[in-house]
Amino acid sequence: MSFKNKNIKEKLSGVFAPIITPFKHEEILYEELRNNIAKYNLTDLKGYMPLGSNGEYQGLIEEESLKILSIVQGCKARGKITVAGCGRESAKATVEFIKKAASAGVDFAFILTPHYFVKEMTNEALLKYFFYIADRSVIPNIVYNAPKFTSELLISPELLNMLAEHPNIVAMKNSSSFPIAEYRKVIAEKSNFYLLAGNVKTFYPGLKDGAIGAVLSTASYLPEYCCKLHQLYLCKKNDEAIKLHNFLNNLSDSTVGRFGVAGVKAGMDLRGFFGGKPRLPLLPLKPSDKKHIKEYFDNNGITKFII
Repeated sequence: MSFKNKNIKEKLSGVFAPIITPFKHEEILYEELRNNIAKYNLTDLKGYMPLGSNGEYQGLIEEESLKILSIVQGCKARGKITVAGCGRESAKATVEFIKKAASAGVDFAFILTPHYFVKEMTNEALLKYFFYIADRSVIPNIVYNAPKFTSELLISPELLNMLAEHPNIVAMKNSSSFPIAEYRKVIAEKSNFYLLAGNVKTFYPGLKDGAIGAVLSTASYLPEYCCKLHQLYLCKKNDEAIKLHNFLNNLSDSTVGRFGVAGVKAGMDLRGFFGGKPRLPLLPLKPSDKKHIKEYFDNNGITKFII
């Protein structure tokens, strides 16, 4: 089944926010999830990524995951795109979950590189894994290249060159430090395969090097800022774009980016979204760290979310 068509680029061009899973006493607060989506709907975000690392997918049971997808799909504004984390350690388990995600209305399946048997994950093994899934997936697949979550396993340019040839593998989110420009070199010039930046540091440089959009933790708590940077790039307002890029990078380095999921949730709380605490074994931020983030936000004019 081939999904490579002109609509893929249109659907993936823009900023996607990872959707956190709100917890209280280890239980999901589904109403707070609904409220967060309602606020995101007021922004220019292209869409949402539930069940990713910031969504703490690894700590969810399947029933919770499917309910989250149902809520996101039911609450998102018309035209918003959903790219959901669907990767599992076996190809068969991934295919089975994709079927359920597709039934919920998800547009794209994000597939994190399998890594439990990391020493065995050769290009040959990974190619067979991703092709097996793509051959059977009822929605387009996006490869999720995130070495920090996969025991430092990196999608090589050689592997990407082969993956990009499959008609149902349409993009890769690059959350590695390997340059997007180098990945872009191995993709055929007229290929309908696209690259997404995976963090705020590589977002603006990535756009200049050929990425068409991004999935950014920063967009979970500063959605309007991230969307503005994308718009500045499109309008070729380079001086303003560089200034905003530097601002967002410094903010991430100085505050939320240092604390992972707990930091993202703290940033959301400060902006008027609901972040809350992560689910164990992740720990919430210390009061002193929350205070530091708040002071930085206050000193740099970052107020409650207003659209």
